[in-house]
Amino acid sequence: MTVDIPQLLAYLRSSGYRDLAGSRVSARIPVSQSLLNRLAAEALQGSTAPVRGIDIQPRAGDQFEVVIRLTWPFVPPLKVAVIVERQPQFPASPALVFRWSLFGALGVLASRLIASLDRLPAGVRLDGDRLVLDIPTLAGPEPAAMLRSLQLHTLDERAVLDLELGIPESGQRATVTDDAGS
Repeated sequence: MTVDIPQLLAYLRSSGYRDLAGSRVSARIPVSQSLLNRLAAEALQGSTAPVRGIDIQPRAGDQFEVVIRLTWPFVPPLKVAVIVERQPQFPASPALVFRWSLFGALGVLASRLIASLDRLPAGVRLDGDRLVLDIPTLAGPEPAAMLRSLQLHTLDERAVLDLELGIPESGQRATVTDDAGS
């Protein structure tokens, strides 16, 4: 017996997941440094930002060291320390907030870099020394509506996502509502 998984998922989506009403799933997903960097490289493809490459290095204690290589001539790679400042709270405050700072005296370059990053994707915002990720915008309305909790933590060389998803008991379609940050 073979199950056509894409067809099954399409059916579940079209039915508003009513056949799975009341389901809850908790997961702990360790993400390697190499996968993080692959995702970052894919996100940079087609970008007009002056960034040639990003190397994300998770460190223990909810922090990262990020090395940014710019396309500007004679500019050395920038080392940025990033810490998780605030975890998302669903549905009231569904944003993951990072605080960043540069290693060394590179404030002028940092301000030029930040000024050039005004073309960030939807759901990503720079606010001074904070990087704000709007989870519902980044995940899309359907997955975001199922998110009950999400936490990002780090170990050396790994980011760890702890998340919980749920489908309403009533079997109503899982959609983002105004109070969920849409």
